Amino acid sequence: MKLSKVSIDKDAANLANMGYKQEFSRNYDFLSTFSFALSISGLMGTISITYLYPLWSGGPAAGVWCWFIGSLGCLCIAWSVAEITSCFPTSGGMYYVITHVVPKKYVPLLCWIDGWLYFTGALAGACSTDFGASTLLLQTIAMHTDYSYIPTRGHITAVTILVIISHALINSLPGEALSKVTKYYCIVNIGTTLALIITLLIKCPQINTAKFTFTTVINNTGWSSDGWAFLFGFLQVSWVMTCYDATSRMSEEVRDAAYRTPLAIATALTTTAVLGWILCIAITLTMGTNVTEILNGVSGQPIVEIYQYAMGKTGATAFLALAFVINWFTGAVAMCYTSRSLWSFSRDKGLPYSKFWYHLTEKTGVPTRCVWLVCIINSLLTLINLGSTIAMNAVFSACAICTDWSYILVIGAFALNDKKMGVVRGPFHMGRVSPYVMYYGCVWTVFVSIVFVFPNYMPVTKEDMNYTVVILGAVFILAGGWYAFDAKHWYRGPVSNVDAEYTTEIHQMFSKGEQSSSDTFGNELSREHKKGSVKVDNVSVSSVTASE
Repeated sequence: MKLSKVSIDKDAANLANMGYKQEFSRNYDFLSTFSFALSISGLMGTISITYLYPLWSGGPAAGVWCWFIGSLGCLCIAWSVAEITSCFPTSGGMYYVITHVVPKKYVPLLCWIDGWLYFTGALAGACSTDFGASTLLLQTIAMHTDYSYIPTRGHITAVTILVIISHALINSLPGEALSKVTKYYCIVNIGTTLALIITLLIKCPQINTAKFTFTTVINNTGWSSDGWAFLFGFLQVSWVMTCYDATSRMSEEVRDAAYRTPLAIATALTTTAVLGWILCIAITLTMGTNVTEILNGVSGQPIVEIYQYAMGKTGATAFLALAFVINWFTGAVAMCYTSRSLWSFSRDKGLPYSKFWYHLTEKTGVPTRCVWLVCIINSLLTLINLGSTIAMNAVFSACAICTDWSYILVIGAFALNDKKMGVVRGPFHMGRVSPYVMYYGCVWTVFVSIVFVFPNYMPVTKEDMNYTVVILGAVFILAGGWYAFDAKHWYRGPVSNVDAEYTTEIHQMFSKGEQSSSDTFGNELSREHKKGSVKVDNVSVSSVTASE
């Protein structure tokens, strides 16, 4: 790609210094980046489809406190990811960072593990979002018709696939299209969440007592220990607030990416944590006291029963419809960042037939082939629901476990080795508290991952066993087996695609003073080029492995 086709600024220079050409157009400013980051969590939409987890595991108290306790651990991961992204703003995300924080001999294996963990989690996250949205939509229709219509598993599966296809279509449009669509989404998302909270409190027949709301534990899991059962409620917040580095996967499309991208991640996830807890309290205060009836309602969706009780059929239909729309946008951006992730991994020769997937459609500037690859994979995953809804729900757990582990592998290495490996701080960082925040995020992830692989119901049967282990096992066997028998012979981790012509042209443009006086990244690149440390001809730029 010729430099004349892209913006030659500090972002392009910084990206070149990490070993990559500027290939995407940078369409995202801070508002659209913040909106993108907020849309990933979904707020009232995703909380609506996951509130059943804490309610079922620990009743009202879990509905309130699982979010509060869990969000603290999630925020530690989110802020850690934000700081790391500020150092390395590339669509490779956390997986790219490994090249800078571990010894070279471990880079290929750890990059392979991290990359496939992330892709499993990202695909599972996008698929579970669309499945949850479709289930909610059809159950809302059923409720509005007084259950004269009852959706089948086949109906839900078919609608989910249609939703996935609609996401593929919008993600096949030019990159600026999704940027424009999502730019003001944050205002709609926050406004809708606040409206729901207010409406619940005003319209509900009776507000529950503080004692019932904050201290009543009702265990419906079959486990004899209420304390252990309570822990399963963490799945809600861990699923809603996962995919922290999804926005970092869009870094190559963000202007002033080293600052705006991490700022968007940190502020959006903090907004989600605070507003999400307030919404969970409001739902618990207004749901009534008959938890058994809520869990065993005709719809099979506790939130449908709660909204209908609190706001009546008309109000419930309106807010559930809005929840579906918000979840639709969440799924759309999930496909967006997942396709960018696959594209960046294929750029580094990590996918089968990488040359085919490493492609941007000329007219749109988006990785259309990767978009439709995500569409096909998730459509096939959705077919699990035809056999078992319990197995389909395991995709939610797989999302939380895989994505969070892909982060803490990098976060742990970064906290231990950043100074030793000479990593330079980005413009966004947490100062002295940084390592403590990172270590807590790692400990939290290990803890909840152990919880999430245990059976959710007792006694265990083949119908209600936790299939998360099956999904994770399949991924480890396939990806691990592929690496052991083949990929270890040729996979080397992130690969530089900056050649002599590209590097020389950037150097010439900066040496002519075409960058602004504040263009620190550009000046750094120019200085490094003069010292001879910016390398070309398929050799790494910085410490990016570039062997072919």
